[in-house]
Amino acid sequence: MAPLNIPLLVFVFIVFALIIISYTFEKLDFVAISIVLSFTAATVTGILQGLTINDFLQVIEFEAILVILSMSIITKIAQDSNILEFLAVKLFKLSKGNQRVFFYFLCVITTLLAAIITDVVVVLILGPVVIRLCRFLKIRAGTYLLGMTVCINIGSIITPFSSGENIIISTAFGLDTLYFIQNYWIFSFSLLFITIFLIDKFYLSKEPKIEEQQKRFVLELIDADTMVSNKKMFYFNSVAIIVTIALFAILPLLYLTAVLSAFLLVIINKRFTKKKAAVLLKDVEWEIIFFFLSLYIVIGCLLEAGFKEIFINIPFQVVPPILISLIILIAVSLISGFVANTPTALVFIPIIETLTNVYGFASIPIYFAFIIGINIGGNLIPQGAACDVMTLKIAQDAGVENFNYKRLLKVGATFAIIHIILSTVYSLILAIFFS
Repeated sequence: MAPLNIPLLVFVFIVFALIIISYTFEKLDFVAISIVLSFTAATVTGILQGLTINDFLQVIEFEAILVILSMSIITKIAQDSNILEFLAVKLFKLSKGNQRVFFYFLCVITTLLAAIITDVVVVLILGPVVIRLCRFLKIRAGTYLLGMTVCINIGSIITPFSSGENIIISTAFGLDTLYFIQNYWIFSFSLLFITIFLIDKFYLSKEPKIEEQQKRFVLELIDADTMVSNKKMFYFNSVAIIVTIALFAILPLLYLTAVLSAFLLVIINKRFTKKKAAVLLKDVEWEIIFFFLSLYIVIGCLLEAGFKEIFINIPFQVVPPILISLIILIAVSLISGFVANTPTALVFIPIIETLTNVYGFASIPIYFAFIIGINIGGNLIPQGAACDVMTLKIAQDAGVENFNYKRLLKVGATFAIIHIILSTVYSLILAIFFS
């Protein structure tokens, strides 16, 4: 354990804060800033603590980076295959134009997709489709977008590969898909249906009904098959992605499954798209990957400065186990609501490790509080989740009248509080059961 070096710890924390500030300002090049600042922190830490580049490479979870890279490629392939557009139109056809049924279908499929594909991509593709459908039906799209936005964060707690922060946490603690199924699915799907019911009761039920004639006209007009530009590619990739998800649940090495699946899809899809791996790699969100790498380096500097030592010296043993998970849940939810989720996750991982490994607190309730708090806290304010910001931008660009910042802030914060309360109750049950 690295001895506590307060001047170095303060310096690295200032660097960390500057990186987070750069991430929140759109006009700043946060990737370049984070790289410069992280290397500055590493240089100072390396000189003071006598470290080499190998010491910093060891703190980077390359398995998590590989999963994020692979999921970006799989997401791009799904996007090129028109799978999401097909699903949105197909769901409307299956609902027979019934507003409530379509709304439930939309929220459920958005949640499930967010458990597999990057939430921002789900919004980018489904958002415009929903807006167009609502315009054909001569109804307002705001409440449907609202349902999608609130439910997307629930989707993030269903799998270990749903988001960057989940991948980082799962890699750090060795949590696989089976662990998520066993420990999070009952709560996640209960939370989802409670949320859909409340949005339906308090918002959707007050929306004007679709005129019967307009409904019949749109049902006859739209055809899900027209959304698919290449049917062979569509069917193959749909099956391949389903198989990939099944493999995630069966195989223990998440990063290996992700890499093999992604690049096998690249090889096979070349016959449809004529795109080589080099072309698809250009579409990968490299700025996020380099941002994560920078954060890993800064967290490594914090650990070398004695960050863990602070928490080891706190007498956590006097705190009742039942309260520890509640403190984690509320603290992480509030912080992730105002600070980006990934930095919050990386800062709290050493704290969680100390609580479980040093003080021996039960891991299941603490992991639950940590993962739930990271994912549901994003709804507290629109800026807390990238998908919220993207939905708002799409709605504004399309001129959606009943979806604006004020409404998203009010409804999003309301449901974030409801989710935190329900999570607190479930966390208490887990703490009692496992303590």
